[in-house]
Amino acid sequence: MRLDGGAGETARLVIDPGGFSDARTALDGATAVLVTHEHPDHVDTAATVAALDADPALRLWGTAGAVEALRSAGAPEDRVEVASPGETLELGPARVTVGGGQHAVIHERIPRIENLTYLVELDGASVYHPGDSFDLPSGPVGVLLTPVSAPWLKLGEAIDFTLAASAPVVVPIHDAPLSDAGYGLVNRLLDTGRVGGDYDYRRLQQGDAFDV
Repeated sequence: MRLDGGAGETARLVIDPGGFSDARTALDGATAVLVTHEHPDHVDTAATVAALDADPALRLWGTAGAVEALRSAGAPEDRVEVASPGETLELGPARVTVGGGQHAVIHERIPRIENLTYLVELDGASVYHPGDSFDLPSGPVGVLLTPVSAPWLKLGEAIDFTLAASAPVVVPIHDAPLSDAGYGLVNRLLDTGRVGGDYDYRRLQQGDAFDV
């Protein structure tokens, strides 16, 4: 996901340029990259290292696991940094509050890894990305990104997460595993007509954009 903003000083932040997305296009012109964790559907190491090599001003923050994977793939060590819950990043006109803790449980036999969340405030708008978790934002947000399909996910939990966050705009993410039929089911259950939430539900196709 890419967030653009700033009438004067600009910021173009990319969150989780993963292997199921068009990471190279998303990273083109980015000023900063935020990675929630090291799974390949959240960070395409080849595309991200290429973007860092192409732009000496580009910097990235992520978990220790993500940073290690990127450095092992050739990313410049001085521009790939570990972020920690409770930290605040000032990225041009954007303010990013780092939260989180652990990836959601996939199975008791699969070790859990670190997962960060990012609250981005930019041009008076706020967007919250939970990574692979249902960790709620600490306060009100304008746009909530809700995971809707994953080995760790129950759709009822996604609905509860969405209703609890009470954001005016909800954008479903983490949807690559879904077929058209599966997405139809998600749309019917997560849209406000079924669950009674008071929000604008916006499904984005790859390459789509909207103003907040």
